[in-house]
Amino acid sequence: MEAIPIIVLIDGDCALCNRTAQWFAARDARGTMVFAPNNGETARILGEPRGGDQGTVVVWVGSQRLVRSTAVFRMMRCLGGAWGLLARSMGWVPGRWADAVYGLVAQRRHWFGRPAACTLLSPQHLAD
Repeated sequence: MEAIPIIVLIDGDCALCNRTAQWFAARDARGTMVFAPNNGETARILGEPRGGDQGTVVVWVGSQRLVRSTAVFRMMRCLGGAWGLLARSMGWVPGRWADAVYGLVAQRRHWFGRPAACTLLSPQHLAD
């Protein structure tokens, strides 16, 4: 269980990323996750590259920066219950393999369309 909020930076121009953030926010009963676009003010303050780190989710837990599958597994752990157990059980999968699967999905993320605007979430979940 996370003691502090984690900041999740996503591609605001990606429909899959937006839907995934909405899915996580709807299941984050403890309100542990705060979402922001990867090219917004929050990302800039955290020291992210100009324009954001495209093609990957970035999770900040305090001063620790997590990306790709490691970030997704941390988000799943925040949900607790069966999702947290699944994330912990995926620890046996080598990081290179998990990141390879993540990369395959990330390369095809725009197949799911592009939102007309960044439709991340309701205001209580947004950092920007």
